[in-house]
Amino acid sequence: MKTAWLSVLFAVAWLPISGVFGADDAARVVAKVNGKTITAGDVEFAAVTQQVKPDERAAREPQLIERLIERQLVREFLAKRKIQAPADDVQFQIQHAESVLKKLGEDPEAFLAKLGYTSERLKQELGLPLAWQVYVRQTVTTPQVREFFEQHRAEFDGTQLRARQVFLKRDASATDINPAGLVARMKEIREQIVSGKLSFPDAAKQFSEAPSREQSGDVGRFGFRGKLPAPVSQAAFALKGNDISEPIVSTFGVHLIQVTERHPGDLSLEDVRPQIVERLADQLWQTTITRERTTAKIEYPAK
Repeated sequence: MKTAWLSVLFAVAWLPISGVFGADDAARVVAKVNGKTITAGDVEFAAVTQQVKPDERAAREPQLIERLIERQLVREFLAKRKIQAPADDVQFQIQHAESVLKKLGEDPEAFLAKLGYTSERLKQELGLPLAWQVYVRQTVTTPQVREFFEQHRAEFDGTQLRARQVFLKRDASATDINPAGLVARMKEIREQIVSGKLSFPDAAKQFSEAPSREQSGDVGRFGFRGKLPAPVSQAAFALKGNDISEPIVSTFGVHLIQVTERHPGDLSLEDVRPQIVERLADQLWQTTITRERTTAKIEYPAK
């Protein structure tokens, strides 16, 4: 599980928070997980710490609630296995948080109170990722790490690809996460390329809506992370030879990719072990949530 919770909390101290919500609304129950309540106050705190923009607040609320449900499922999962965060580590995090807040001119207790939080809840929030790390260390084995590296070597060893793309831009006002119209159009373009009616460079020049159209779709060299949207990089690294990808949906639009060059990296397993463990931990988090949902009683009280 990736978390920058503590650093985000510090950032929140700079925000003009004053009476974020009333006491009655803060106590309103928005979900229950095996009888444990998630309140509007919890959602508001999550929105503030994740720096959700006010105009996106309503649209993001269902997602925020689901993330809180996931955290509660994992919290209960760890509790059933008697896995706890090291007390010294939790205390260190709390002291560090209080120290930083004081340096920013905030009284820690008052700061938490105006967000509808308590010191005990802060302890729970800081303790969850620490307890999860304990579980990951107990569960992820050295052979698993080695096998994952071998299966995904190009993603970790510094390999770089060069590719060309056709890109269809999503309407900035669109909210649909799966723009079916653009996908259908991209499938038609792909069929023209695969059938030989049009070369990939010519398709990019004719249809692409990215600046790379001027270079026949060439986007240059890139690694697994950073330059291109994650779904595009993932699809590119999974391609074989000169294969052409299926349409790839990103937050920006729909992409079609063809890899033109491969430049192997030279990083070893030991160089990238922390990144691999992090990826395996993320997969374990999702697997745990999926499994726990099958037996959990999750309720959404009527508003």
